[in-house]
Amino acid sequence: MDLIKINLNQTVSKAQKDFIDQEKKRWYLFTFVCVVFVSTFIWLFLINSRMQYVIDERNKTIENILSDTAKLKSSGQINLSKKDIDNLFKVESKRIFWTEKLIALSKITPDDMAITKIEFKNKKLYISAISNIGSGVKEFTVVENFMKKIDLNNEFNKDFKDIKFDFLDKEKTKNDELLTFKVEAKLR
Repeated sequence: MDLIKINLNQTVSKAQKDFIDQEKKRWYLFTFVCVVFVSTFIWLFLINSRMQYVIDERNKTIENILSDTAKLKSSGQINLSKKDIDNLFKVESKRIFWTEKLIALSKITPDDMAITKIEFKNKKLYISAISNIGSGVKEFTVVENFMKKIDLNNEFNKDFKDIKFDFLDKEKTKNDELLTFKVEAKLR
């Protein structure tokens, strides 16, 4: 016969053991969360102190620059005369921004035309181009239309006056007729 042995000397039951294990797990989790929270707080504090150091250094640099500028002004080493300012104004007022001009020229150039050469000499801008002439189109009409587009474009035209054509040449290939021409624009 099998006998069931019961140990009556146990002080903790199985339910109590499970409860103690759950409590230990909760405390481990709580400790982990606290450690993560404290380490994040310390990390943020370190970042904040480093940023404050950078801000303080930049403020010192700005103060040094301002004091050096004040010293230079008081000692008279920054000496701009009216002549210097007038010369700067002349340079800036006569300056031509070629990038804007070339972008405007590229926008007004028809698809069947190619700019082959741009030359600026003696206050004159020379634009050489080549174009494909369709059947029934007169040579001078192509040049005249291109000159009108240049004349109507304010971005390109604002620094130039007297836009006229310089020469015209027509070549025939097997299938197409090509027109080579040159336009001249005087600087204002």
